[in-house]
Amino acid sequence: MHNEFKKRGLQLKLVALVAGLLIGVVCGTAHIGAAFVEQAPVPLKKNQTILAKADRIDAVQTRPTSEKEPLLLDDVSGEVKSSAGYKIVLSAVRNELKRGRPTYALKLLGADALAAKLKHSEFDRIKAQIAQSYLIEGKIARAAQVAEEAVKRSGKAVPLAGWVAGQAAWRTGDFGRAADMFALTAHAPQASSWLVAAGAYWAARANIRAGRDSDITEDLYAIAGKYPRTFYGFMARQASGDAYEFNWDAPEMDSGDEEAIAADNNIRNALGLGKSGKLAAAISAIASSKWFRDQSKREALLAFVSAQKVPALTLFLARKTVNEDGAFYDSALYPESPWAPKSGYSVDKALIHALIRQESRFNPYAQSGQGARGLMQILPSTAQFIAARVTGDLSDPHVNMEVGQKYVAYLLKDPVVNNDIFKMAVAYNAGPGNLARWSTQLGQMDDPLLFIESIPSGETRAFVERVVVNYWIYRAQQGADNPSLDAVVALDKPDAIRVASSSPRPLETAQLDTRATNLDK
Repeated sequence: MHNEFKKRGLQLKLVALVAGLLIGVVCGTAHIGAAFVEQAPVPLKKNQTILAKADRIDAVQTRPTSEKEPLLLDDVSGEVKSSAGYKIVLSAVRNELKRGRPTYALKLLGADALAAKLKHSEFDRIKAQIAQSYLIEGKIARAAQVAEEAVKRSGKAVPLAGWVAGQAAWRTGDFGRAADMFALTAHAPQASSWLVAAGAYWAARANIRAGRDSDITEDLYAIAGKYPRTFYGFMARQASGDAYEFNWDAPEMDSGDEEAIAADNNIRNALGLGKSGKLAAAISAIASSKWFRDQSKREALLAFVSAQKVPALTLFLARKTVNEDGAFYDSALYPESPWAPKSGYSVDKALIHALIRQESRFNPYAQSGQGARGLMQILPSTAQFIAARVTGDLSDPHVNMEVGQKYVAYLLKDPVVNNDIFKMAVAYNAGPGNLARWSTQLGQMDDPLLFIESIPSGETRAFVERVVVNYWIYRAQQGADNPSLDAVVALDKPDAIRVASSSPRPLETAQLDTRATNLDK
């Protein structure tokens, strides 16, 4: 084994040397250290689709998800620069995690000469990812040990380690320790916004269960609430009673602007390309326009594109545009679909929009490498089973939404899903068979948040959280209530916690099984 690690260490050095020389040839320099400054980490390859085998499930919308894939939370913000050595070692470690070998990855990290030269914080960030892998595999004690070692040495510089240590402590019932570890993550200056919100919300939860000062809890909710468009940030606002005030105002333009924008060749090209599904080219064209390059003109451009009913371009522009007060236009960030299912909405309109926003960003021509197509990323095999009588191309948005809506309704009636918004999203992403298997493995959990964080697929965890927060925001936009949000937030109210539930109620979404005509207003 020692020789194997030694050999692996030499391989990493060889990779560094060859890559450095190659970059040196391209850039006209053989300085390896300089060459690796812009070296990107090796991208992860998605695993082969897992076909879930559950006798009572007749159709599966299969996705490339795997219990071994190391798709973890972003641990630091995009502003944090990582060294070349960190990227090389991280890539090697992730390859082992992908193969379900966290112990080997840990030994490799400890034995490799290149890893030994990393800064403590970078070494421990990689160590935290190994700890997360142990946590996903259910090896709680080992996850806690590895994460705590990273925290002890590098503290707030490794926010993921605090998150893993907090999750491990929560699972053993040590809520005081969990609160401390989650708080470390919440206060980490370099942590990503998503992880800050998650750490702060779970720290608040743990404080409540540990019987700590309510003022601390409110402070933690305030930290998470700074990121109201994230899953945990949105819940924190609800839990503290400080509901976020979205900017539902539509951007405006005057008649003179409208005529000038309409005459701009770049804008005309962008709209044509956008409507045909060539979004990369459309974005390039629109970014070349003076209306985009000038921040003061971009608001009028957003108003114009929104009126053209090209929601994919509207969403792109909305992320780049703020009003005079510096606020984003949430009406454009969460655009209304100009299309509808062929037979009208029979499932909550907000839920369909939430899925479309995550799956295709409103591009009717989107297609994945696995063959999923259209707005709701439906596989042809699923369409064949779920909607045999629906004819037409899945690139037709009305057809795609019709099939997608039927599939959502099918999943909601699944006995494992039981009308639960979280489990529906799990099944939509990973397949109902994977949901059934994970539910069996994880046992009866009356805590939906713990269930989500225990799912052994990083892709699915991220998908669920993004779809659900999209759903809640679309409900808020439509002026509807949010019973599933109320239910999950109520889990952490002291009175609710004291009442043990032997058969937890599903987190029902309003009017999922009836026509939601009132939401069209």
